[in-house]
Amino acid sequence: MRCGRQNKIKRRVFRGFTFIEILIVTMMMSVVSLAIYSAFNNGIKIWQRINRQLPQEDINIFFDKFTADLKNCVKLKNISFIGKADMLEFAGIVLSTRMEQASVGKLFYRFDRAAGNLRREQFDYSAVFTDEKNVTALTVDHIKSLKFLYYNLDEEKKDVLWQEEWLDDELPKAVRMEIEFIRGPEVIYLTRTVNIPISR
Repeated sequence: MRCGRQNKIKRRVFRGFTFIEILIVTMMMSVVSLAIYSAFNNGIKIWQRINRQLPQEDINIFFDKFTADLKNCVKLKNISFIGKADMLEFAGIVLSTRMEQASVGKLFYRFDRAAGNLRREQFDYSAVFTDEKNVTALTVDHIKSLKFLYYNLDEEKKDVLWQEEWLDDELPKAVRMEIEFIRGPEVIYLTRTVNIPISR
């Protein structure tokens, strides 16, 4: 009797997994693997979306910079305000990398139609009249078209004029940037008008 009981106990201890147990474990592993893969795949998609550069974000940052530059525009005898349809040049407050503080300098906005980009360059005052290349530049790509317009008030006719070229010695009342940029298959049109506080 004792030998029979010991044999039964040994059989129970060394018995293998049943087919149903193996199926349950396999299904559980499949579900866990699918959940891990799904979480990993979603993480990669979110990371790619965050790190993807969107033209519209670049344009909005550029608009903010453009607004701040024109709000800080100053009138200097040695640096003229020059405005054309595809470029703009004026004196303003810039952050000087040499002096590590705000300084008066020269700002350029240029649209390159062939390259399809808008470039902003700034020179601090010490670099304006020297040959040193102390330039800070910022470029936005995917631009289809761009136009600068300059606001003028005809005091005789009491009429508002938007001109494509600014030739006056005085500063314009405002500057408008009209821009078309390419985002995938579509072309988006945006405009920004900035008043110049120190103009008369």
